Amino acid sequence: LSRMDAIQQQAMAFASQGRRQHDARRISQALSRMASGDYGDCGACGEPIPLRRLQLDPTLATCIECASE
Repeated sequence: LSRMDAIQQQAMAFASQGRRQHDARRISQALSRMASGDYGDCGACGEPIPLRRLQLDPTLATCIECASE
């Protein structure tokens, strides 16, 4: 049983590390868009991303229409 626990803990730690790395990339990309003046504009169509959407997740790079495609 302890071997199974160790394997499960290792898998959970690996998944957690992956989520942290993914979040760090998204934050870095959002900061780059801020620095270039493109923050808040959809990366696909160029239209402004609604403020409400950015308030829910400031790292989003696409409007809802482009994200659903």
